[in-house]
Amino acid sequence: MERIGFGKRLGALLLDVVIVWVVAFFAGGPIGAMLGMAGGAAVGEQPGAAAMGGAIGAVIGVIAAAVVISLVYFLVEGFTGYTLGKFLLGIRIANADGTAASISQLLGRYAVKHSSELLRLLGMFLAAPFLFRLGGLAGLIVFIGCFLALSADKQALHDRIAKTAVYPKGMVKAA
Repeated sequence: MERIGFGKRLGALLLDVVIVWVVAFFAGGPIGAMLGMAGGAAVGEQPGAAAMGGAIGAVIGVIAAAVVISLVYFLVEGFTGYTLGKFLLGIRIANADGTAASISQLLGRYAVKHSSELLRLLGMFLAAPFLFRLGGLAGLIVFIGCFLALSADKQALHDRIAKTAVYPKGMVKAA
């Protein structure tokens, strides 16, 4: 059965990133701006303090929303085997043999693929700079590992670890 290689997977990721940022912009921007304006107005009576606070708040709101939305958005892949980008391009994650992958297997793949973000968040919440730096290293390893999808077996590093591969969604067989 023919696996999906690097190109179509990259296309799905680009679609997913655009979707996440559009949602983050429309959700996080207004919320952050309101919080920032309130904070800016509370700072003092200086002219423009509320406007400056609103602008800074909007930027911070979009970034915070992008982080939260992307973690939740890509977690859907851990339960279904595809994101909206993969769905639109007709591809799905399955076992390496082409049968449907279990949720635990998909969640394991998610944890490996997103280990950078997960470690960095854990490092921030636990105030552990070591975990934050380890997240950066994990991100580099996963990034380089994505190029393994250019090989003959078309499996990225996170696929190899989780024993998964990406296939046309109509070709995935029941487990």
